[in-house]
Amino acid sequence: MTTVVAVVAGLTGWVAGREPEAPAQLDPGQQLFRLGYLPGPARLVRYDSDHDMQRIFVKGPAGGKPATKQDGASPPPRDWAVEVQMAARGIDIHEEAREYADEGGYRVPGDSVAPVRGRPAFQYETAAGRVLSWKYAPGGWMRVAVFGVDRPDEITRQVAEGIRWETAPLALPFQAVKLPDGAVLRGVAWEWVENGPLIAYSHHLLKPIKKNSDYLQPDIVVGLTTKSLASDRDNETNDVTVSGRAATAADWRKGIGGIYRVGQLPGGCARCVAEVRTPTRRGDAAVGGRKSGLELAASIRLVNGHEDPARWRPL
Repeated sequence: MTTVVAVVAGLTGWVAGREPEAPAQLDPGQQLFRLGYLPGPARLVRYDSDHDMQRIFVKGPAGGKPATKQDGASPPPRDWAVEVQMAARGIDIHEEAREYADEGGYRVPGDSVAPVRGRPAFQYETAAGRVLSWKYAPGGWMRVAVFGVDRPDEITRQVAEGIRWETAPLALPFQAVKLPDGAVLRGVAWEWVENGPLIAYSHHLLKPIKKNSDYLQPDIVVGLTTKSLASDRDNETNDVTVSGRAATAADWRKGIGGIYRVGQLPGGCARCVAEVRTPTRRGDAAVGGRKSGLELAASIRLVNGHEDPARWRPL
């Protein structure tokens, strides 16, 4: 756990860079910021990147440790959570919150508060926690939401002021695989849970990308999970084998896509399952359907030291 927190929270002693400009599109293969402060040790960390937004979500136990039966008869305190988002220029970082503002009784972006990093800032309160936002550069917003903590105003500002700019390649616990011609990176998503599953995926689009709506859904998703091979199956899932390895296949269907999973992943992770998903019809056609989708999944290999995020490799 210490390593994961250090990688995500930026507690490894790197030097803060200069304030960024707000690009029209973010590079989905680059991590653009890190967190220098968290309210406690983490037991869940998730990172998502795409062309419009980057997001870090971190969750930890109240009081720094899980509640036990000896803690008393009253319900244990809920977990704390921190979410930090960075948007590309012109992207409405408040879009989702604005939809529920009337129902929740708050205004977006909220009341003017003391500047963050020298820039005008705004804050509002929901039933769950505090939300602090500011423009990190002209046209580009950042948003910090903090839940389940004492002194929420103080903690929210500490998280915001602790953000450090650093451009570094996003890394994953598996090696790059050969994708169909024209495939470009759309984004990355990974999630680590203490004593729980590891999930890591890269999302890809197929050229040509003609309009903004083409970014909404990936054509091909490649990755791995420590969830069992028996998970995420339905009546259309078939049990198969690939080179003697247990596998499952669900052919492409509208609204679901194709799902090709292969177990017994080489590299020291007996419970790891390699996975290829094809959400779109053109993605499934480019991969080559079931046979080639399973072969692509079977080609996925772990990096050495996959259990340590500090040893993951850039795409």
